[in-house]
Amino acid sequence: MTEERSEAAGSGTEPGASRHWESHRSDISLALLAGGLSTRMGEDKASAPFVGGTLLEWMRDRLASVFPHAFVVTRDPSRFQGLGLPVVNDALSEIGSAVGVYTAVLAAPTERVLCVACDMPFVTPRLLWELADKSVGFDVFVPRHGEYLQPLCAVYGKGTLAAYLQFIRSGGRRIFDIYPDLKTGHLEMDDGRHGDPAQLFMNVNTPTELEAARRRLAEDQGGWRAALQPRIQAFMNASPLPVVSFIGKKKSGKTTVVLGVLKELQDRGYRVAALKHDTHGFEVDVPGTDSYRFREAGAVVVGISSPDKYVWLNTIEEERPLGELARQIREPVDLVITEGFKKQDAPKIEVSRRERSTELVSTPAELIGIASDQSFPDHPVPQFALDDFRALADLVEQRILGGV
Repeated sequence: MTEERSEAAGSGTEPGASRHWESHRSDISLALLAGGLSTRMGEDKASAPFVGGTLLEWMRDRLASVFPHAFVVTRDPSRFQGLGLPVVNDALSEIGSAVGVYTAVLAAPTERVLCVACDMPFVTPRLLWELADKSVGFDVFVPRHGEYLQPLCAVYGKGTLAAYLQFIRSGGRRIFDIYPDLKTGHLEMDDGRHGDPAQLFMNVNTPTELEAARRRLAEDQGGWRAALQPRIQAFMNASPLPVVSFIGKKKSGKTTVVLGVLKELQDRGYRVAALKHDTHGFEVDVPGTDSYRFREAGAVVVGISSPDKYVWLNTIEEERPLGELARQIREPVDLVITEGFKKQDAPKIEVSRRERSTELVSTPAELIGIASDQSFPDHPVPQFALDDFRALADLVEQRILGGV
């Protein structure tokens, strides 16, 4: 096995690429599989033109920053010099996707590796984040919808090495044939939380499919999303959890609006995390309590746990970016709603009250909507009454949760 590395190897992102947060976790790697023969495409599909670059570069930019360790597996490392990621040569001479998975598991610096085929341009950071979180304790953790499995967007552990080597040496080709012999878990996809599985796991195997993917992406990036600032679009593309910030001037009624929208979304069955920004600092533990005394004694992190809740209080020297705070949410949620964070890159809904001000704090290119008792004709975004929580929830559901 040989390994080719560029100057930026191991960084997980393009040199100079914007990072909204630190990589999600250190105990799992990402392997982009680019070793297919591309017989139906008629050209190397990893190098096929896609969104101003190549298909593989699109996958790198979209997914690599989710993990601190990311690399490419291929039969010809020389094709991908200068990619900005380590490139690993197939460890075996046999042909088939199982060889790519075996090589990825063998080469990964971590006990688990998330293998993703380079021809699946619509898998999302949010999906990979959930696969990583729920794969602990399994040899294989794979998405399942109906009777279909997605073995080339799945997590594999080091415990699969011997089984896959024997499988490949014996002529095995269908990568999922040995799943029954391994401790295999499934991420069920039929609940629609990640959208339509057929669209999410769309493969680009032919010139016709490649053109369809280009058209679909152009449509997805058009409309209201195209009007947002590039930094906000980048935040939304990279975020493993949907995030929307309700912002506005002080005493404009942000908390009342957030509470109304949160209740409406909860009634629709969504699990919502709420995050408040406090520019003046805050205290959680009360002087005289044990946790307060621990912190006063010098503990950098203090925790309190009970049968129905827990909290960690971290002492930091610099405020964390919003994306990193959202990534630290460990419980399963569908959405993060914040109050404040007007200087961060998340998409925003501004709350404005006439008696407080007749001006907004945001530009149109930062907003997906406005909740106000006045109108702003120069802001071409949906505008709602301050108490129209149902319509605001519809907006969040459609544009943040649904992405349409």
